[in-house]
Amino acid sequence: MSFTQHRQPIQPIVPDPAATGRPSVWPGWLYALVFTALPIGAVSWAWANLAVNVPKWDDHALKGFLIALEHETSPLGWFRQVVKQHNEHRIAYDRLLTWADYTLFGKLSFKRLMIYGDLSLLALVVLFGAFLRRYVRPWYLFLPPVALFIVSLAQWENLYWALSSIQNFSIVGWSIACLYLLAHHHRIGWAITLAMIATLVSGNGFLVWPIGLVLLLAQHRTKELIPWCVAAVLLIALYFGDYVQPTTHPQTRGSLLELAGGCLAFLGAAVEALPTNKPYPFSIVLGGGLLACWGVIFLQALARSRQKIAWTPLQAFGLGALAFLLGTAVVVVWGRYGYGHDMLLTSRYRIYSLTLLALTYTYCISAYYQTYAVPFRSGWFLALIGLAVGGIFWWSAFRFNAHESIALRRMLLTNMQYNWTYTTNSPLSTIDDTTRRLIDNAPAFYDAQVPAFFIGTQAPPVPVDTLFKRNNAYVIRLSAQVAGGDVPSLTRPDAGLNVLLRSAKRTYLYGALPAPRRHWRVLVNLLPLYATDQPIELVIPDNELEVGTYQVAIVHYKANQPAGIIQPTSQLLTVSPHRLATGPAKNW
Repeated sequence: MSFTQHRQPIQPIVPDPAATGRPSVWPGWLYALVFTALPIGAVSWAWANLAVNVPKWDDHALKGFLIALEHETSPLGWFRQVVKQHNEHRIAYDRLLTWADYTLFGKLSFKRLMIYGDLSLLALVVLFGAFLRRYVRPWYLFLPPVALFIVSLAQWENLYWALSSIQNFSIVGWSIACLYLLAHHHRIGWAITLAMIATLVSGNGFLVWPIGLVLLLAQHRTKELIPWCVAAVLLIALYFGDYVQPTTHPQTRGSLLELAGGCLAFLGAAVEALPTNKPYPFSIVLGGGLLACWGVIFLQALARSRQKIAWTPLQAFGLGALAFLLGTAVVVVWGRYGYGHDMLLTSRYRIYSLTLLALTYTYCISAYYQTYAVPFRSGWFLALIGLAVGGIFWWSAFRFNAHESIALRRMLLTNMQYNWTYTTNSPLSTIDDTTRRLIDNAPAFYDAQVPAFFIGTQAPPVPVDTLFKRNNAYVIRLSAQVAGGDVPSLTRPDAGLNVLLRSAKRTYLYGALPAPRRHWRVLVNLLPLYATDQPIELVIPDNELEVGTYQVAIVHYKANQPAGIIQPTSQLLTVSPHRLATGPAKNW
């Protein structure tokens, strides 16, 4: 062979990723997609099965806003109605969504308003995803725990309550987004815009202004202090221009130590979804543990400040978001502790505890990746730990809080729709023409049976264990044999028993649900959620009933009789003249 022979150029060999040991990203993306979509899909399915177009408590204020808006003739009057004070809040954001929904569809739908509020949970998941993506290369591995923490039936009360979902979910989304932009972007205009929106969603939105001031100082961004402070002053002038201090809560009762414990319990309220009958002390433990973790992070940031080194955007956002959640805890505990410490664990406030879990997880993962070169396998290990912890909280809430979700649906359809629709001794709606023009009644499981509720039945009577008065309420106890093993579920939420009260003047309908179990065996399906051998107890406050003597009947909805059957009892309930309970007006 001649050494002068022409040789073809050799093509460079591109190494195969599998041959070099570099892992493929597709399994990670598939894992992230599946385990992020699962909790979102399951909660959406539960919402679709249970949500009803019935206003709850403060929701009626939105109807009142539409009525007041119809009487306004000037832009200034229209604006005043939008920003008008509601308890201690300016719920302009809530009202604008209400007006837009009614204007677009011609009827106000509380289910659509729930959707607008519930979408804030998805926005919060996206926001934490953007946060992870900024600091973590395989950021998608750590998104499923965020979805498990945030999109959960632990939020059952807000999920199915229109005004509360808009207010309590949106305020967290707008405030956290504001602090994220403030910490990471030097164009302060967007952060100011989001801070203004947060302020007009809920009262605790005001917290972003002092927190933002501290963050700007900690990041040595003194030039941006002026526009931030000017916007804050303008919002304060608008907010408190005609502000009236509400008298909606009892005075705070509790020592400083009790109030501090209340703040920790508020921040650890996610524990309430776990199988424990005494969640308060465990909530304090979780809240204290999370706060201790952030105490270490704060000391690290404080050390930088003492050396005149600006906080990193990561530190600024993490500590700023923590300050918002902690500040909200202080405000709520100070205003609500007089109702009892169990109020601090209620579902409507649990968004703050769950957001703190997601914030702590994503911050620690981001800081770890910023500090160390993390092997891909170690990343998977951290992701699976988060998935396990988030999965326990999520599944526990999905199993146990299914009862509260079903109970809320039953209460809305009976107490808050039937009992306010049929207020005479005939099956004719007494809803006023204005309300009927604005809102449609929700379809209900009892619609086909309503005429039969007003006439007697010849069926043999069923036994009632006992009927008695306890404090300011009537207690009706039904034996397990009456229920016959029919219990509600997420697929059949209207199954089971209801109690019908009928007098010469009118009728009342109340849902009667069995008490759920709070046991770990329920989580692994070794025990059903409801015991079928326990009596069912129904408690009816006496101030909900008009004076009179009522026949007590049972309305039973079974799988083989979905239209329901009415069964009389031999019991009579006599309501004597009573005085309405006095006390501070409730701000839910």
